Amino acid sequence: MNQTKQLISINENPFVLFDKWFLEAKEKEINDPNAMNLATVGRDLYPSSRMVLLKSYHSSGFVFYTNLNSRKGTMISENANVVLNFHWKSLSRQVRIEGAAKQVSNAKADEYFKTRPLDSRIGAWTSNQSSELESREKLIRIFKDYKKKFLDNNIPRPNYWSGFNVAPELIEFWQEMPFRLHDRVEFTNIDNKWVGKRLFP
Repeated sequence: MNQTKQLISINENPFVLFDKWFLEAKEKEINDPNAMNLATVGRDLYPSSRMVLLKSYHSSGFVFYTNLNSRKGTMISENANVVLNFHWKSLSRQVRIEGAAKQVSNAKADEYFKTRPLDSRIGAWTSNQSSELESREKLIRIFKDYKKKFLDNNIPRPNYWSGFNVAPELIEFWQEMPFRLHDRVEFTNIDNKWVGKRLFP
């Protein structure tokens, strides 16, 4: 059971290692290898979490998109500190990322919005995300109304729809090992240098 896995080195570059693990996940994870749990804590100090999709990543952060008026958008506006967690069951691995979320530029949000499927762009206009919905029928009716409005397929990005870049301050890599003696390495950004340490499982 997982005896052939190579132990994580505390001297790894965490972004290089994430890229390696993510590429493996894209090959072997059955569904949505870019799915990640986003945990937030708002002004009321009650935590909340939900699954979102990673859309891009680079040395300065991990990017996802959402409705800014949604519960997660509101909570991030109240407290930018968030946690991301990837769980790749097919690989028996997890990656946990702690950092601050910052809204991406309008230009970057526009660029990504244009790549979304047509109906998904219409869906962004349709949904008053996280607010109460009277009926499914109402949602479909609003969607059809917007579809008629945007018959020319020229669909601008709603100003309440954008993305967040999570700039990591801590990245932890976890992989399953025999006898529950799992392999855990935590990297912390100290003075713009990543310092790794091994953790008890």
